[in-house]
Amino acid sequence: MAVRRIFVVGAGTMGHGVGEVAALRGFDVILYDVKQEFLDSAMSKMKWSLDRLAERGSIRSSSEVLSRVSTTLDLESGARQADFILEAAPERIEIKRDIFSRLDRAARPGVVLATNTSSLPVTEISESVSESRRGAVVGMHFFNPPVIMQLVEVVRGKHTGDEAVRITYDLAMALGKQPVAVNRDVPGFIVNRVMARFLNTACMLVEKGIHKMDEVDAAVRYGLGMPMGAFELSDYIGIDVLDDIIQAMRSRGFTMTPCELYGRSRAAGKLGVKSGEGFYPHPGSKFRKPQLDASLAGRVDPVLLIAPAVNEAAYLLRDGIASRDDIDKAVRLGLNYPRGIFEYADSYGLDAIAAALRRLEDILGSREYEPDPLIVDMVGRGKLGVKSGEGFYQHAAGA
Repeated sequence: MAVRRIFVVGAGTMGHGVGEVAALRGFDVILYDVKQEFLDSAMSKMKWSLDRLAERGSIRSSSEVLSRVSTTLDLESGARQADFILEAAPERIEIKRDIFSRLDRAARPGVVLATNTSSLPVTEISESVSESRRGAVVGMHFFNPPVIMQLVEVVRGKHTGDEAVRITYDLAMALGKQPVAVNRDVPGFIVNRVMARFLNTACMLVEKGIHKMDEVDAAVRYGLGMPMGAFELSDYIGIDVLDDIIQAMRSRGFTMTPCELYGRSRAAGKLGVKSGEGFYPHPGSKFRKPQLDASLAGRVDPVLLIAPAVNEAAYLLRDGIASRDDIDKAVRLGLNYPRGIFEYADSYGLDAIAAALRRLEDILGSREYEPDPLIVDMVGRGKLGVKSGEGFYQHAAGA
């Protein structure tokens, strides 16, 4: 089925963002929400964004793009007209299951039913539709803001068919995005799993008094070369959002001891930028980049910080959940890392990664840092990365 008209369920930040992307690429878009005021707000935000693009000469006019967008308060009517459906409702499983059961009854046969969930299982959502339709349910996880962020995780649930994956992957490319394939429906997919390991470990090192917050963030920014420190990024995401992601993943089998600083900050109403304060102050609820002394970076071993993320990525690769190249693409595009996670591993050395993980096991007292069998095997075979000429990648001798 050729996709010409896309039905977006939910007109919030992600929904109207994806709708704008689709309209910019020439698709007809129907935007749904439960109240007219939500739809009016979404259209106003889209117009503002498109006006900025027109001012920069990126498009001819905002009105031309907006002419391809219509709105509706009737879920079933929108579903009946669509060639492709993307649900972008709040991250609550009962809401999504109710929406999908209604879409199942209204959508035409063969129409893909995609969910933009970032943390809920595609499989659980798919089991709210009839058995004959489950193969059409797939994850299509955009990143915020959709107009700017290039990554889309295409997630195969337990029941998802090959055709739904192909259509969704092709649509992501037609929208000008760079999709990655998540071959199995694991909690957090690629990006959130890697991010959670990284941020939670950084937080635990501070919680346990091993390092200070500014030391950790200086090491992340100046040592690892990342655009934001770990606590800085937590404030930007929203400490409540990060805590919800971790808890949703843990409730579905992801093994992690959450850093208590997240819960304490949340209980105190210090949620990050949105509340005006998180780990750092953000006056007026506007993001304020903290000033960090670059000389503090040397007090923290950067390998300690990156090793848990490498370990998680190694599991994803070993278990066939995603390919090496897709995992590295996902962290570069979804987390804005300057290098792929496996590129970091090869640079520092797989032996150093394994040693750092064992040190974290010791100082944090958790088996969740046990080196993945893939890393152990690679170290045992002398595939250490740049220093040995081969790791996750091939390297020129003496590089």
